[in-house]
Amino acid sequence: MNSLRITPSILISMVAIVCTANADKNEALSSVSQTPDTETPVSQTLELKTLATHWGLEQSEYQRYLSLMRGPLGKWNPDLDPLLALGMFATSIQQEQRYAELYAQQEFDLTERALQFQQAYRVAFERLYPNTAMLNQPLLAPYFAHQQQKSATRDAKRLAQKRFADSDRLLLFVPSNCRQCLPTINRLVSLLSGTQHSGVDVYVRDAQDDEAVRVWATAHGIKTIWFNNEQLSLNRDEGLLQRLMNQSTGSAADAMPIFLKRNGRFFQLNRESLGL
Repeated sequence: MNSLRITPSILISMVAIVCTANADKNEALSSVSQTPDTETPVSQTLELKTLATHWGLEQSEYQRYLSLMRGPLGKWNPDLDPLLALGMFATSIQQEQRYAELYAQQEFDLTERALQFQQAYRVAFERLYPNTAMLNQPLLAPYFAHQQQKSATRDAKRLAQKRFADSDRLLLFVPSNCRQCLPTINRLVSLLSGTQHSGVDVYVRDAQDDEAVRVWATAHGIKTIWFNNEQLSLNRDEGLLQRLMNQSTGSAADAMPIFLKRNGRFFQLNRESLGL
């Protein structure tokens, strides 16, 4: 009798065939579990019917929603509800109108319920705490004032950014010791971000020499990239501020005066108008 001899190469081939067959089987099972079948199990049918009824839909409509969510729509909008999804991909005007009406009805119902509960909450609060106001206006006043100031600052910044043109230079005169230098420089650089060949020229007041300017820059965390992009220059103030203030009608009390240099002319700027 001839004996069957299994070489290592044959054994490896057999293992590969078995692994491939198992992978194909698993893939087929996975595909079946994700694809709606005509013979849906009873438990799954009941679940689909319950979910469809919750949204006012037929079971077939909910199945179409599930099918849509397995495609690109579900990938980019995983939390999209059935009415919005079906309405977006309606196949007729009548169908689109149906989903729009269902959506409006549900939104109306939810809003009405929220208002009813809010009224019940108010009645309960007044019964439990008859001598306490629901909102303490004096305590909230600082919050509202802060929000209003933030809104005004944002508006001022947007308007300020539109004021500048290509080749504008902003001159900022800073004391040798200040806490707000870097935020102010950051803001001025950002104001010029939409222009070309523009930048901020910082003048350190009372700096005795260039080494004092370098020490100031290190202490205040000035970004090197600004120099590389020519967005910023550092200088000693050797009397320029005094000459500009003599020509300006602005206040001399400002700790960090700001001037705009445009076409060889200088204009003092108001910090509030720049959103600072």
